[in-house]
Amino acid sequence: MTLFPTSLVAAEWTKLRSVRSTPLILAVATVATIGIAVFQARSTVGAWDGWAARARAEFDPVFTTLTGFQVAQLAFGLLGILAVTTEYGTGTIRSTFAAAPRRGQVLAAKLLVLGAVALVVGEALAFAAFFAGQCVLAGKHLDVTLGDPNVLRAVLGQGFYLGTVTILGAAIGTLLRHTAGAIALTTGLLFLSTMVFKAISPDGSTALIHWAPAAAAEGLTWTTFHDPDWPTAGFALVVCLTYLTVSVTAAAWRLTHHDV
Repeated sequence: MTLFPTSLVAAEWTKLRSVRSTPLILAVATVATIGIAVFQARSTVGAWDGWAARARAEFDPVFTTLTGFQVAQLAFGLLGILAVTTEYGTGTIRSTFAAAPRRGQVLAAKLLVLGAVALVVGEALAFAAFFAGQCVLAGKHLDVTLGDPNVLRAVLGQGFYLGTVTILGAAIGTLLRHTAGAIALTTGLLFLSTMVFKAISPDGSTALIHWAPAAAAEGLTWTTFHDPDWPTAGFALVVCLTYLTVSVTAAAWRLTHHDV
C-alpha cells in the first residue's frame, strides 16, 4: 500500500473544499497581501522626498511590499487549524478513522493536501503582492525586478513560509483537538515568541531570537537591509524545517497513541 492512497488524498481534498471557512480565509489573505503591498508602496512613494539618508539606505523594496504577509500568516495558520479541528468539533473524525484505520496515513494525506494548497496559493500571493507593489514603486524609480540580488529568493521564501505556517497550524490542531486552544497557541507562537525570546536572551545576543517564526519569516524576506535580529535566509529555512519536523512528529505521535 502506498503512503498516500489516491482515495485518501481525494477525500482530504473534498473535506478541505467543503469547509466553509476555506474560501473566506483565502480571500482575506489575498486582499490583505495585495492591498497592503499597494498601500505601503504608495506611502513610500509619497514620503520618499522627506526621508533621511539613513532611512533611504535601509529601504528594502521587497520587504516593504510583503508586509501584508503578517496578516496572511494568521489566515493560513487558521486554515490549517480548522482543517483538523472542524472534524473533531463535528465528530466526523470518528467516521474518518472508521473508514481509514491507519491514522498516520490520514494525517499524511491531510498534510499533503494542505501543504500543496497553501504552497501554491502562498506563492501566487507572494508574486502578486510583489508585482503590485513594484508597479507603484516604479513611480519613484524605487522598484526592483526578480533578477536583482536576493529578490526571487525573498518572494519564493514568503510563499514557502505561508505553507510552513499552514502545516504548523494543522499539527497544533491535531495536538490540541480544540479550535480556540489551537488558535491561541498558534497566534502566540507566530506573534509573541519573538518578544519572549528577546526577553530571556542574554544582553546583545540574537541567537535565541533567530528561532522565533516571525524572525525566520523576516530572514527569508530581506533583500538589501539585514537587521541583526533576523537570521540569514539559510538559517531561516532551517528554523522553518525544524518547526515542521517537531510539530508534525508530535502530532503523529498524539494521533497514533491517543484515542479520539
